[in-house]
Amino acid sequence: MVVKPLVYHPNSLLREVSSKIDVFDSGLQVLVEDLIDTMLAEDSMGLAAPQIGELKRVFVLNKKRIAGNKSKNYQPEDILCIVNPEIEHQENLIDSSEGCLSFPGRRETVKRFNNIRLKAVNRENHPFTLDGDGMLSILVQHEIDHLNGILFIDR
Repeated sequence: MVVKPLVYHPNSLLREVSSKIDVFDSGLQVLVEDLIDTMLAEDSMGLAAPQIGELKRVFVLNKKRIAGNKSKNYQPEDILCIVNPEIEHQENLIDSSEGCLSFPGRRETVKRFNNIRLKAVNRENHPFTLDGDGMLSILVQHEIDHLNGILFIDR
């Protein structure tokens, strides 16, 4: 288990646009494992690569926490790894109360879409689509913003 140090605002790295992942090698697998280990250690719902200092278009989500389950017993299927995401459709703008690991203790109300359709690949480069609503939709948008150098305070 490798828990990486978090990158905190105002570190300029958080304002950089992340690079598309073209090589699905052991280096990517280590990065994904580091993201998962760090997210779980922080008891977070999600974590993007820039938040641990890597400008790569990948993030992980904790499906169990998103569903409101506070159990610390995780199975591989509880974690969703999203590589090179693109939002294909979004609708129903809502207000979302959000926090961020890069801003300890801070919360803001942010405009987000309640429903999205995402196109991405997994850590093995297999394509998939994801229809999300509610908290899942909000988290996907939040993490994609990190990949684009956008912070929740910008919204």
